[in-house]
Amino acid sequence: MVQSFPISLFPGIPESDMTPAVRGVLKLLADEVRRLHDDREALRARLTQAETLADADPLVPLRNRRSFFRELDRMVAYADRQAQDLALLMLDLDGLKPINDRGGHAAGDAAIRQVAETLIECTRASDLVGRLGGDEFGVVLMDMGRAGAEQVRARIQHGVSRRSVALPDGAQPLSVSCGICVLEPGLAVEEALVRADEDMYRHKRARRARLVS
Repeated sequence: MVQSFPISLFPGIPESDMTPAVRGVLKLLADEVRRLHDDREALRARLTQAETLADADPLVPLRNRRSFFRELDRMVAYADRQAQDLALLMLDLDGLKPINDRGGHAAGDAAIRQVAETLIECTRASDLVGRLGGDEFGVVLMDMGRAGAEQVRARIQHGVSRRSVALPDGAQPLSVSCGICVLEPGLAVEEALVRADEDMYRHKRARRARLVS
Protein backbone atom coordinates (compact mmCIF):
# COMPACT_ATOMS: atom_id res chain seq x y z
CA MET A 1 0.00 0.00 0.00
CA VAL A 2 1.41 3.40 -1.01
CA GLN A 3 1.62 5.83 1.91
CA SER A 4 -0.34 9.02 1.39
CA PHE A 5 1.35 12.41 1.32
CA PRO A 6 0.19 16.00 0.73
CA ILE A 7 -0.80 16.48 -2.91
CA SER A 8 -0.06 20.19 -2.38
CA LEU A 9 3.63 19.33 -2.68
CA PHE A 10 3.06 18.94 -6.43
CA PRO A 11 0.63 21.68 -7.53
CA GLY A 12 -0.75 21.50 -11.04
CA ILE A 13 -1.31 17.72 -11.14
CA PRO A 14 -5.04 16.96 -11.44
CA GLU A 15 -6.51 14.60 -8.85
CA SER A 16 -7.69 12.36 -11.69
CA ASP A 17 -4.06 11.74 -12.71
CA MET A 18 -3.00 10.69 -9.22
CA THR A 19 -2.99 6.96 -9.84
CA PRO A 20 -1.27 4.66 -7.33
CA ALA A 21 1.76 4.44 -9.64
CA VAL A 22 1.99 8.24 -9.96
CA ARG A 23 1.55 8.64 -6.23
CA GLY A 24 4.37 6.17 -5.64
CA VAL A 25 6.76 8.05 -7.92
CA LEU A 26 5.82 11.42 -6.44
CA LYS A 27 6.32 10.11 -2.92
CA LEU A 28 9.83 9.01 -3.84
CA LEU A 29 10.49 12.48 -5.21
CA ALA A 30 9.06 14.13 -2.07
CA ASP A 31 11.21 11.90 0.17
CA GLU A 32 14.30 12.82 -1.84
CA VAL A 33 13.52 16.53 -1.54
CA ARG A 34 13.15 16.16 2.22
CA ARG A 35 16.43 14.22 2.44
CA LEU A 36 18.28 16.88 0.44
CA HIS A 37 16.81 19.58 2.69
CA ASP A 38 17.95 17.71 5.82
CA ASP A 39 21.41 17.19 4.34
CA ARG A 40 21.68 20.91 3.56
CA GLU A 41 20.72 21.86 7.12
CA ALA A 42 23.25 19.38 8.53
CA LEU A 43 25.97 20.86 6.31
CA ARG A 44 25.06 24.35 7.49
CA ALA A 45 25.33 23.23 11.12
CA ARG A 46 28.74 21.63 10.51
CA LEU A 47 29.95 24.75 8.70
CA THR A 48 28.84 26.96 11.59
CA GLN A 49 30.63 24.65 14.04
CA ALA A 50 33.79 24.69 11.92
CA GLU A 51 33.74 28.50 11.71
CA THR A 52 33.30 28.72 15.48
CA LEU A 53 36.25 26.40 16.08
CA ALA A 54 38.38 28.34 13.59
CA ASP A 55 37.70 31.57 15.53
CA ALA A 56 38.32 30.09 18.99
CA ASP A 57 41.56 30.15 20.95
CA PRO A 58 42.77 26.59 21.59
CA LEU A 59 43.46 27.18 25.31
CA VAL A 60 40.75 29.52 26.61
CA PRO A 61 37.10 30.25 25.66
CA LEU A 62 37.98 33.49 23.88
CA ARG A 63 38.44 34.55 20.28
CA ASN A 64 41.83 33.93 18.72
CA ARG A 65 44.03 36.65 17.26
CA ARG A 66 42.72 36.39 13.69
CA SER A 67 39.10 36.50 14.79
CA PHE A 68 39.73 39.34 17.27
CA PHE A 69 41.25 41.67 14.70
CA ARG A 70 38.60 40.85 12.10
CA GLU A 71 35.85 41.74 14.58
CA LEU A 72 37.77 44.81 15.75
CA ASP A 73 37.74 46.22 12.21
CA ARG A 74 34.00 45.57 11.98
CA MET A 75 33.28 47.23 15.33
CA VAL A 76 35.39 50.27 14.48
CA ALA A 77 33.50 50.73 11.20
CA TYR A 78 30.17 50.41 13.03
CA ALA A 79 31.21 52.89 15.75
CA ASP A 80 32.27 55.40 13.09
CA ARG A 81 28.92 55.13 11.31
CA GLN A 82 26.93 55.45 14.53
CA ALA A 83 29.23 58.10 16.09
CA GLN A 84 29.70 55.87 19.13
CA ASP A 85 32.64 55.73 21.52
CA LEU A 86 34.88 52.69 21.37
CA ALA A 87 37.62 51.79 23.84
CA LEU A 88 40.46 49.36 23.21
CA LEU A 89 42.22 47.62 26.11
CA MET A 90 45.46 45.69 25.69
CA LEU A 91 46.47 43.40 28.57
CA ASP A 92 49.57 41.48 29.49
CA LEU A 93 49.89 38.86 32.23
CA ASP A 94 52.74 39.91 34.50
CA GLY A 95 55.53 37.42 35.13
CA LEU A 96 54.44 34.52 32.94
CA LYS A 97 58.04 33.39 32.32
CA PRO A 98 58.87 32.96 36.05
CA ILE A 99 55.62 31.04 36.47
CA ASN A 100 56.60 28.72 33.62
CA ASP A 101 60.11 28.37 35.03
CA ARG A 102 58.87 27.45 38.51
CA GLY A 103 55.81 25.38 37.67
CA GLY A 104 56.15 24.33 34.04
CA HIS A 105 53.91 25.20 31.13
CA ALA A 106 50.92 23.60 32.84
CA ALA A 107 51.16 26.30 35.52
CA GLY A 108 51.52 28.97 32.84
CA ASP A 109 48.44 27.67 31.05
CA ALA A 110 46.53 27.71 34.34
CA ALA A 111 47.49 31.35 34.88
CA ILE A 112 46.34 32.26 31.37
CA ARG A 113 43.00 30.53 32.01
CA GLN A 114 42.58 32.51 35.23
CA VAL A 115 43.03 35.77 33.35
CA ALA A 116 40.60 34.68 30.64
CA GLU A 117 37.96 33.82 33.24
CA THR A 118 38.39 37.23 34.84
CA LEU A 119 38.00 38.99 31.50
CA ILE A 120 34.75 37.14 30.85
CA GLU A 121 33.46 38.07 34.31
CA CYS A 122 34.36 41.74 33.93
CA THR A 123 33.01 42.41 30.43
CA ARG A 124 29.63 42.46 28.74
CA ALA A 125 28.33 40.01 26.16
CA SER A 126 28.47 42.83 23.59
CA ASP A 127 32.20 43.43 24.21
CA LEU A 128 34.95 41.77 22.19
CA VAL A 129 37.50 39.72 24.14
CA GLY A 130 40.36 37.75 22.64
CA ARG A 131 43.69 36.14 23.38
CA LEU A 132 46.21 37.63 21.00
CA GLY A 133 48.93 35.09 21.73
CA GLY A 134 51.00 33.98 24.69
CA ASP A 135 50.10 36.13 27.67
CA GLU A 136 48.54 38.99 25.66
CA PHE A 137 44.82 39.76 25.56
CA GLY A 138 42.64 42.37 23.91
CA VAL A 139 39.27 43.82 24.89
CA VAL A 140 37.05 46.15 22.85
CA LEU A 141 34.36 48.03 24.76
CA MET A 142 31.55 49.20 22.51
CA ASP A 143 29.84 52.52 23.29
CA MET A 144 32.23 53.32 26.13
CA GLY A 145 34.52 56.30 26.66
CA ARG A 146 37.59 56.90 28.79
CA ALA A 147 35.84 56.99 32.18
CA GLY A 148 34.02 53.72 31.59
CA ALA A 149 37.16 52.05 30.22
CA GLU A 150 39.11 53.12 33.32
CA GLN A 151 36.47 51.47 35.50
CA VAL A 152 36.65 48.25 33.49
CA ARG A 153 40.45 48.27 33.71
CA ALA A 154 40.30 48.66 37.50
CA ARG A 155 37.72 45.87 37.72
CA ILE A 156 39.87 43.52 35.63
CA GLN A 157 43.04 44.25 37.56
CA HIS A 158 41.27 43.81 40.88
CA GLY A 159 39.67 40.57 39.70
CA VAL A 160 42.98 39.12 38.52
CA SER A 161 44.73 40.18 41.75
CA ARG A 162 42.32 37.98 43.71
CA ARG A 163 43.45 34.92 41.74
CA SER A 164 46.56 32.80 42.03
CA VAL A 165 48.20 29.78 40.46
CA ALA A 166 49.58 26.81 42.40
CA LEU A 167 53.35 26.32 42.12
CA PRO A 168 55.62 23.73 43.77
CA ASP A 169 56.92 26.37 46.20
CA GLY A 170 53.50 27.87 46.97
CA ALA A 171 50.66 29.86 45.43
CA GLN A 172 51.65 32.70 43.11
CA PRO A 173 49.31 35.74 43.08
CA LEU A 174 48.51 36.99 39.59
CA SER A 175 48.45 40.47 38.12
CA VAL A 176 48.01 42.09 34.72
CA SER A 177 49.14 45.32 33.13
CA CYS A 178 46.47 47.03 31.05
CA GLY A 179 46.60 49.89 28.57
CA ILE A 180 43.72 51.91 27.15
CA CYS A 181 43.11 53.79 23.93
CA VAL A 182 39.78 55.44 23.16
CA LEU A 183 39.33 55.45 19.42
CA GLU A 184 38.73 58.96 18.13
CA PRO A 185 37.13 59.62 14.71
CA GLY A 186 39.73 59.08 12.02
CA LEU A 187 42.18 57.25 14.28
CA ALA A 188 43.56 54.20 12.48
CA VAL A 189 43.28 50.84 14.21
CA GLU A 190 47.04 50.35 13.94
CA GLU A 191 47.69 53.64 15.77
CA ALA A 192 45.12 52.76 18.44
CA LEU A 193 46.93 49.47 19.05
CA VAL A 194 50.25 51.30 19.41
CA ARG A 195 48.77 53.77 21.90
CA ALA A 196 47.13 51.04 23.97
CA ASP A 197 50.41 49.08 23.99
CA GLU A 198 52.36 52.15 25.10
CA ASP A 199 49.87 52.80 27.90
CA MET A 200 50.08 49.16 28.97
CA TYR A 201 53.89 49.28 29.24
CA ARG A 202 53.71 52.54 31.19
CA HIS A 203 51.52 50.75 33.73
CA LYS A 204 53.86 47.75 33.76
CA ARG A 205 56.91 49.96 34.42
CA ALA A 206 55.05 51.84 37.16
CA ARG A 207 54.08 48.57 38.86
CA ARG A 208 57.66 47.30 38.75
CA ALA A 209 58.89 50.57 40.23
CA ARG A 210 56.42 50.26 43.11
CA LEU A 211 57.58 46.70 43.82
CA VAL A 212 61.24 47.75 43.87
CA SER A 213 60.74 50.80 46.09
